[in-house]
Amino acid sequence: MRGRLRDEWRRGGMALKSIWQWAAATILATGAALFGASSHALAIEPAEAATKPPLTVNVFVSTRNDTCYDRGDVAAITRFATGARDRINAQGGIAGHKLDLRILDDYRDANRAIANVREALANPDSIGMVGLSSSDRSKAVFDATGKEIKQKNIPFLSAISVNSIIADYPNVFTMRASQDDERLPVLAQFVRRSGFQRPAFVGQRDTLFSTSLADGLNRVMGAYIVADHRVAMKDNKADAAEFPAIIEDLKAKNADIVFLAIGGGSNGEFIKQLKAAGITPAVMLTGRINSVPKDIRQDYNGSLLELVWDRLPDLMNARLMNLMAGQPPEDWVFLGDKISTAPGWAKGECEERPASATVDPTSDDNLRAIGIGTQYADMLGLIAAAARTAPRDVGIKDLRAHIIGQLTSTYAGGRGVFQGQFENWSFDAKSRTATRTPFLVQLAPGMGRTQLAPLQFARLKNENLRAIGTQYLDIDLTRVFSVDDNAKTFHAEFYLAMRDDGQENSIDLIEFANAVINPQTNDRQITVRMLANGEKSEAYPDGMKIYHVSGRFLFQPKLETFPFDTQRFAINIRPKRGDKPFIVQPPPVEMRDTAVDADGWEPKDQYVGYDEDFVTTIDAKTHQPSIVPFYKGSFVWIMERETTDYFLRVVVPLLFIMAVAYVSIFIPLSHFEAIVTIQVTALLSAVALYLSLPAIDSDGTTLSDRIFLFAYLAVTVMIAISVLRINPFITDRPKVQMALTVAHVVLIPVLALIMAIYVQRASMGLG
Repeated sequence: MRGRLRDEWRRGGMALKSIWQWAAATILATGAALFGASSHALAIEPAEAATKPPLTVNVFVSTRNDTCYDRGDVAAITRFATGARDRINAQGGIAGHKLDLRILDDYRDANRAIANVREALANPDSIGMVGLSSSDRSKAVFDATGKEIKQKNIPFLSAISVNSIIADYPNVFTMRASQDDERLPVLAQFVRRSGFQRPAFVGQRDTLFSTSLADGLNRVMGAYIVADHRVAMKDNKADAAEFPAIIEDLKAKNADIVFLAIGGGSNGEFIKQLKAAGITPAVMLTGRINSVPKDIRQDYNGSLLELVWDRLPDLMNARLMNLMAGQPPEDWVFLGDKISTAPGWAKGECEERPASATVDPTSDDNLRAIGIGTQYADMLGLIAAAARTAPRDVGIKDLRAHIIGQLTSTYAGGRGVFQGQFENWSFDAKSRTATRTPFLVQLAPGMGRTQLAPLQFARLKNENLRAIGTQYLDIDLTRVFSVDDNAKTFHAEFYLAMRDDGQENSIDLIEFANAVINPQTNDRQITVRMLANGEKSEAYPDGMKIYHVSGRFLFQPKLETFPFDTQRFAINIRPKRGDKPFIVQPPPVEMRDTAVDADGWEPKDQYVGYDEDFVTTIDAKTHQPSIVPFYKGSFVWIMERETTDYFLRVVVPLLFIMAVAYVSIFIPLSHFEAIVTIQVTALLSAVALYLSLPAIDSDGTTLSDRIFLFAYLAVTVMIAISVLRINPFITDRPKVQMALTVAHVVLIPVLALIMAIYVQRASMGLG
């Protein structure tokens, strides 16, 4: 009898096995067909890239050993450049070639820098060179290898700040803004429009950058400059012994603004002596205002000014913050370890970091390193984008020429822009310098913090500068409700406060870019109510216009970790009128109100981001392209979804369902029907629970989906084990029976524990 049952089981098992094999083969074939159809186009270029020899981009870096701690520049460049290389190769490489990356470090030594450039030039597969900073070191490189650089005609995207060094080399560009085309025109316009009458210059003697700046200021301002002083250097600092005579001359000539280019380490002492001499003109620094000791800059009664291209006060790069969202903060820290050989330790100038100190990824020093690394990454992306329009069978020599041609035409300033992952890039067709107009930052007397100056500039296609106002405003979010993940919308109420200062500023100049548009009226779905009109009031601050705004806004939910997710809720603003451009300056983040009534969400953080956008036009008659830049602002709140409701409605019932299915194993096998009935009912209950939940419109599976899939799998495994335990072929094998029992009793809880750990890590963004 038992033998006949075994034979029937074997025949049935073989038939069942054949059915499962056929089903599995069908599913795999269908999946392969679907995947192959969707990925065929993506696979062509990588396959082609694998058959062609790789091309090389050489990246020049300079490790510093003279700072107290590693500044993180090289680490950031390596990380972001490597990531850019991987993205380029995933998209098919450059003109069908795989891209290789070589990072060459000169350790701030001119001879090593020369050797590195010669090594890159000697490589027949070099398709680009990126990097090389320091004006003096760059000049030494071009003096030694300039002829070879021009002959090889390899696209060279340098980081040289003095454009006279690269003027005679048509294949050399710089990601730095031109001193002649960007810095000097902005300084000249700012001085004239701000009403300064007697500017003066004080800089280092016999250094290329300082000399070029002084000569440029004298050229664009002429007799406007009332004094020009050059200070000797002593121990890598400006000689302070010369300061009293210089300051006495500035006092005699009543200078009202001083351009100071003596180095960050000497700025504080010079400004301190200015104050002691009884004069406090505005000071335009070539370095950072923060390089001046805090007590000196806060005690100074004049304005301190600087030109910056990134790291704006109390404003974050919106693209960078979007990339950092949801990632572990430590992955974005590049500031390194202590450099014990740095001279500052021996001189007592360095200070030990507290052992428990953690580096904030958004600290000024760390953002500086990130900014440098992202620029290099964008340069690799630019080379790949410029090469993308070349013929597929183009040779290396012609490909180099094609890239250079694209940089001076398609990506010429005022005509086109390369939208990098982090910034927008274009180059002046003549000087081949990046068209990056700087921002003016000021520390006004008594403020204690830097902020954007009231007057900013943007460059237009005709090389003229366009004045841009700074809107000092804040958005105080009071309530967020009716968040719809499927419609990707949320309702918000907030107060908007902005300075008027008699400039006719009002909310009418602002467009809420992500407010939902009513399809019937084509208007934004917002309601605005004025609370204060800027006039004198007993209730509201003078000169402040205050509005109450409510409306429906769009957002971009990332639902991979739903319902343990964190989302960005933003109020995006931009100029409504083309003749009234502006950039936003919010108050310091620690002064902004953090209390938000968010239905179903818990606020975690907030910041204000900025980004540059542009209007692209093409003249249909002349076919001349042009772009008009403008700035956007984003007031962003980071909120974490509350999960109490999900736990009560989903997690707890699912745990009970799995627990009931699990304990059924302890029912005697003589009641097999009861065991299977309980387990099948548990499986159907889990399915019914999933179907009862509101559908989430996500491009991929959510964490909630994966939790239910695990529950289905676990209960199905329990059913399979129960069936196997009564299999006549198994009942004769006690060891196998014991193994199945142990698998049920031990394996299922272990799998549940692993799933719990996975859910916890996924909800924290750890993968």
